[in-house]
Amino acid sequence: TIDFLGKRRVFFAISIVLCLSGFVFMGINHARGIGAMNYSLDFVGGTSTTVTFDKEYTLDEIDSEMIPDLEEITGDVNIQVQIVRDSNQVIFKTQTLGLEEREAFAQYMEDNYGVNPEKDIETNNISSTVSGEMRMDAVIAVVIATICMLLYIWFRFKDIRFATSAVVALVHDVLVVLAFYVIARVSVGSTFIACMLTIVGYSINATIVIFDRIRENMRSMKKTDDLKDVVNASITQTLTRSIYTSFTTFVMVAVLYVMGVTSIKEFALPLIVGIVCGAYSSVCITGPLWYVM
Repeated sequence: TIDFLGKRRVFFAISIVLCLSGFVFMGINHARGIGAMNYSLDFVGGTSTTVTFDKEYTLDEIDSEMIPDLEEITGDVNIQVQIVRDSNQVIFKTQTLGLEEREAFAQYMEDNYGVNPEKDIETNNISSTVSGEMRMDAVIAVVIATICMLLYIWFRFKDIRFATSAVVALVHDVLVVLAFYVIARVSVGSTFIACMLTIVGYSINATIVIFDRIRENMRSMKKTDDLKDVVNASITQTLTRSIYTSFTTFVMVAVLYVMGVTSIKEFALPLIVGIVCGAYSSVCITGPLWYVM
């Protein structure tokens, strides 16, 4: 039997540092003037310009040849580029562009790459109102899912301590993934909501298994048995199952990241972090936290 509870202070300290790191880097990024997070057009609004070229360009070519000039034209130093697979189309996502900036953008493409502004350039604006609603929906979705988890586990185990410790671990996983978004500057768009809800739904699985084993072992406890030993034994008995489940899911998402397009990678990479963090919190955080409570 592994003594997880004996190391609980170390586990808790690591978790607190991981959770707070996101807020620290938010402050650093804001002070640097690059924004707390790397929000996409879905969350902050802006202009999406789709350009159809006469040949296919790579991201390296676009970054080295076009982006420096486009940054001067648009006044945006954080232009996001997305290549449409199996086509010559490239999507440039920038801050909201005025009429003069749009015309300068089209003129640049026509003069340097022979693009026809009327046929080969399509521009769309996303308002800040829509993006504000997206941000609010993301927060509400995570909160509702977390509350539903709390109520279900409370009902399932008939003990608020099981529910509370599980939800604290879920919030921990969400904050760690949020910190990864901040530190790695991963684009925060519509996939952000899907990623967070996936992590909330997946991380609870191993926790439920561990709690169920703790409840079963408590029924067979003797008066001389120590609750600490029962919790350690329960976590140890389910450890192999937790590792195998997380590893197989990790492999699948890793392949998705390697083989996927840009939008899929923006979903898969934070999800990989969430899977690893969820495995850690289920094994090292939830059991010891329930014991402390």
